[in-house]
Amino acid sequence: MNRHIKFSMFMFLGAFLIILSACTTKQVEPVAVKKVPEEGYVIVRNETVFFVGDKTFNTKVELQHDIEQQMKKEHPSDIVLRFKDKDAYNQLKTGDKIKVWSSKTLESYPAKMIVEKFEIVEK
Repeated sequence: MNRHIKFSMFMFLGAFLIILSACTTKQVEPVAVKKVPEEGYVIVRNETVFFVGDKTFNTKVELQHDIEQQMKKEHPSDIVLRFKDKDAYNQLKTGDKIKVWSSKTLESYPAKMIVEKFEIVEK
């Protein structure tokens, strides 16, 4: 009987140590910001800023026409911008061309790009 108790204690301690080592804290790594900014246009709807980065327009009329078409959709773009600076939402208007430096893009639909820094190229 004594032998079974020792074996049980040994198994319990072994399992406890394995669980304890698996629950260690993770070090937080610094956020890496992309060196090359992405450039595109924004579409602002309510409190959401959509980013259209894969299109170029020769004239303001083409841009305006495309924005009108995109605004009819549920998701005008595949990317939503999330700004660290909450004041950024008040600075942007639909049709502004911007450069964004992001730290990461969260996988969802639409994708959420975490913006560390942005610059308005043209209004």
